[in-house]
Amino acid sequence: GILEIIMVTKQQRDEAYKIASERDLPTGDALHAIIARDNKLILITRDKHFRQLEDICPFYKPEAII
Repeated sequence: GILEIIMVTKQQRDEAYKIASERDLPTGDALHAIIARDNKLILITRDKHFRQLEDICPFYKPEAII
């Protein structure tokens, strides 16, 4: 199927909190980048914060995927 449940680990949450604090970003954005990286997912967003997270996971704008 297209959908899959992905569980977030304590290590991922801790890493996200650390990165978010260091870079002054929302913790949720850092966590999404980490989840995408760890699960080899394609991150699609227009959120400008992800420019600061490209070293963790590349991101694409929706029109780049279509």
